[in-house]
Amino acid sequence: MRKVVVVEDDKFIAAIFTMFLRELGHELVGRCSTGAEAIDLCHRLRPDVVLMDIHLDGELDGIQTSEQLRRELDIPVIYVSSDTSSQVIKRAIVSNSYGYLVKPVNKKELGISIDLAFYKHRVDQEQRERERGYRQFISDAPMPLMILQDGRIQYLNHLALDLFKTHYMEDVITLPYLNFVEPEYKEMVDKLLKEFKDKGQGFQNQLLAMQDVHGQVFYAKISGSPIVFNKKKSLQVTMVEASDMEYSNKTSLAYKTMIDSFGLPYFITNADLEIKEISNSSLFDGLELNGKNIEDLSDYFQKISEESVLSYKLIADDKVPTLFKSHIIKDASGKVMEIFFYPGK
Repeated sequence: MRKVVVVEDDKFIAAIFTMFLRELGHELVGRCSTGAEAIDLCHRLRPDVVLMDIHLDGELDGIQTSEQLRRELDIPVIYVSSDTSSQVIKRAIVSNSYGYLVKPVNKKELGISIDLAFYKHRVDQEQRERERGYRQFISDAPMPLMILQDGRIQYLNHLALDLFKTHYMEDVITLPYLNFVEPEYKEMVDKLLKEFKDKGQGFQNQLLAMQDVHGQVFYAKISGSPIVFNKKKSLQVTMVEASDMEYSNKTSLAYKTMIDSFGLPYFITNADLEIKEISNSSLFDGLELNGKNIEDLSDYFQKISEESVLSYKLIADDKVPTLFKSHIIKDASGKVMEIFFYPGK
């Protein structure tokens, strides 16, 4: 049984609706003939469904009344009218009604429309609750999150706004995501977005350079997964800032390329002096170095200095004694990422 309010200024039609509702097993909790009365009744009675004539006496017509009821009370409205003009139908569609019955209405149609409106409204409410919960989740998520629809930014949480160096979502909302991707990465990102659009396919840990709203470049690893947002297929993108890591990687690669160009042997340690990489040189043949801390390799290396430049001398048997001096690779914030050791005086 549904609680129904009838808003109808024709007393004969209102009486027919009253009879139909009783026979359908629904409860008529109120009846009125103007929009103002309907709003007052619904605030007091909280019906499940409203049957609304479109052309009403008074300042508010049925569509205006329905829009106000939706804003204030979120009650589903079924329009009932003999007017099928295109202008009225368009207004009814825009107002997000839950049905449109053309007079004269028969009992069976009325019953079906009331049940459909009630259940569709309940589904819409559950969807809105899920979306509110999801918005709260992504707003409070401990990582930057962004929502894309058709390649355009629809939502960012607070941490994502921080990456873009803005407090205002309006600075980026509805803009193409590619607008914020550095030119050399646009093709890769465009391909990822097309694969998602065509196949619903996500992606994992793609490193790229982006721009904030001021045009400053930063690096991030992005991962994407499909979701439904505002009832539309969407791409949820997580972003992990990687600027420091990328800065140190580029610096390390440039330094390694330079040493290789001179054909020099080298080895690389982390900040704790654990050897993580050695060059392909006969100087290191037979030496077990990888994963070892250079401080523990006293049979192979003798510390020479640890002041301005850390240096060690290779003293292993049958090896040419070689002095290795150090060059420290730091990230953009000054943190030591790795240390190069190469022959020097």
